[in-house]
Amino acid sequence: MPNRHDIHVLNALIAATLDSAERLDQIADDSESSGHNSLFGALAEERRDMARAMAATVTALGGHPDTSGSIFAKAQRAVMDISHALMRDEAGLVDAADRGEAALDKRFQSALADEKLSATTRETIRRAQAAIHRERGEVHGLRRSVDSQRDASNSLFPQ
Repeated sequence: MPNRHDIHVLNALIAATLDSAERLDQIADDSESSGHNSLFGALAEERRDMARAMAATVTALGGHPDTSGSIFAKAQRAVMDISHALMRDEAGLVDAADRGEAALDKRFQSALADEKLSATTRETIRRAQAAIHRERGEVHGLRRSVDSQRDASNSLFPQ
């Protein structure tokens, strides 16, 4: 008999992870920095790999894995597209990536707190969350660097 609770939690995380991959791909496409482009593109591919690993767990549990992101995320990307069309800059793109990865990290942390999860599912989620947390730290560091460069170029910054 399938473990419906684990399948439900994993499918929600798969959708969130695929949303993250789509958001990171969009940011990579919009970025004017080749370094940022390659970083965000690699992170998007990493998210798709995570989603595939979780989908394999859902299948092993007897369920059907989610294969697409959420409707909410599609709406968020539409708002992001409008925002970038109006105020397109590298700092805004990096900030969007940082906020998105922070939200994904928090979502995985919340899932790990679920006491109803089986040990196998918990370990699958823990491995993915550890990678997300580490990579989120990299994106946050990049955001701080971009923000400090923007501040230093401001005419009000002390020289």
